Amino acid sequence: MPDDVPSDVHSVLTQLFDETDAAIRAGEFETARRTVETAATVSRNKLPEGDLRGQLRHGCTEVTAALAETDGVEPDLATAYVRAMARRLPEQ
Repeated sequence: MPDDVPSDVHSVLTQLFDETDAAIRAGEFETARRTVETAATVSRNKLPEGDLRGQLRHGCTEVTAALAETDGVEPDLATAYVRAMARRLPEQ
């Protein structure tokens, strides 16, 4: 099944999304940028091809854009994407 997520990858992504969400709420945008970048890398390298992989990679790109200093940080938008990605992970 293309959207099967290995349990270790699920745990890592869950932790990264939680850390990103907490960093955004704390106004620690550099930390949030780093953790979502790591989540993008994990999604690209560890998830099988499929809708979930594509959706998470898209979400990570959108969070990065929402946290870009040059365009003005949009924490509410970034938080919405992070939470949507966390909900997108299948139950383990």
